[in-house]
Amino acid sequence: MTTILVRFAVALALGTVVSPLFGAETAPVREYQYPGCTAADLSLSFDDENGAFNGMSQSGTLLVLRNISASPCTVQTLPHLHFEDSSGHFVPAERRPSPGMHPGPVMLPVAIAPEPELTTRLHWVASDAYDAGNCVTPDLLVLDIPPGDLHQHFARQMCAPANSTQVFDQAPLRSDPALPKMAEQKP
Repeated sequence: MTTILVRFAVALALGTVVSPLFGAETAPVREYQYPGCTAADLSLSFDDENGAFNGMSQSGTLLVLRNISASPCTVQTLPHLHFEDSSGHFVPAERRPSPGMHPGPVMLPVAIAPEPELTTRLHWVASDAYDAGNCVTPDLLVLDIPPGDLHQHFARQMCAPANSTQVFDQAPLRSDPALPKMAEQKP
């Protein structure tokens, strides 16, 4: 009896109650899989949220991806990005790893329908708070969307302690909530 109760508790926690208890086969859940987005499917922009990220030597922005194609597609939840100078040379700045997530969580791709947006918050130290003069101002942010890249003018200062690489925080992509259109009111 104890074995059945343990199996029931485990099955309940996993969300599958009947089949583990009685050995019944369950049909696999099938999700529709959209193709991966290409750089041509997406537009890239920034939204500074009217300075909401600025203050106390910090800065940030929302990186905004919009699906400009006619079909849904997917992108990595934590897409790789890097920075370049005006000559196209790599600028050393690294995404700070999430605490306790080494090598990191498994994150499934995010689907994006035509026209809606996905956003990720970027955050970094923006002034020379370390008095080391170790600041860079990348000209471009490059978002890697295999088999291509998206480029967006960046020109924002990023600083780090002496002899350190600049770091930034990047949140996972999420749907940008859009307000529903208001119905016309009749007098």
